[in-house]
Amino acid sequence: MFAMFAFLAGWFYKDASVGYRKGNEVYQMEKAFGTAALEFLEQSKPGTLTAEQWRQYAGTQSVDFGGHPVTSTERVPWPEELQDAKLLAKGPADAWDAYTERMKLNRKAPEKIHDQRSITEQWCYFFVLTALALFTLFVLVRTSRRKISVDHEKITTQSGKVVRFHELKQLDLRKWQTKGLASGKYVTGQGDKGSIRFDGLTYGGFKKEEGEPAEALMNRVREHFKGELIEYVSANSGDEEQAAAGHSAAESRDSPP
Repeated sequence: MFAMFAFLAGWFYKDASVGYRKGNEVYQMEKAFGTAALEFLEQSKPGTLTAEQWRQYAGTQSVDFGGHPVTSTERVPWPEELQDAKLLAKGPADAWDAYTERMKLNRKAPEKIHDQRSITEQWCYFFVLTALALFTLFVLVRTSRRKISVDHEKITTQSGKVVRFHELKQLDLRKWQTKGLASGKYVTGQGDKGSIRFDGLTYGGFKKEEGEPAEALMNRVREHFKGELIEYVSANSGDEEQAAAGHSAAESRDSPP
């Protein structure tokens, strides 16, 4: 999730900062090629227009961005492809192809202009996604530093609390097989009560190629647990059809001593 939010935030930042503005420039530049082709056609009708005369005229012209948001605030002259009478005589398409190839641009220009409101929206998306990315990073770092450990005598919880197995009174495994979640209730010798949350996906996971660390941890807990065990079992363990159909019930039992 962090990678996704960070990637999307970067994407919207690029569009808001330069992407949409550059797109506007390309859009208006393509329009300028059409305009230049029409002017060239008009001036060459008498048959007296020379390549040098056109170059002099084209050198005085600039691209009109129409007040739309662009990256450049300075006057942008017609590119050299529009000053080449021989190339422009072939038509605006050939001149545009030459220009986009030289500038390493997509031959197909954007289909519309992005106004300031669209750019502001991209900034809003960027800030929201950045906040989400920072939040998920915080959770990621916080979670990665948490751990739970089990030995033959005790459980050391995420908060560093030590709970000995004889203090663990109940173990609820009803969500372990489906969601990888379990909980245990304990009462210490001093009378303090509390619960332990076992999150299999956070603490090790269930990948077989990694040895199913979460399952191994729970097996160790069950190996030493002597209290009340709550888990889903078949309502009629002898009826295989019913079990296959998913008919089950919650059963609370005491583990044998």
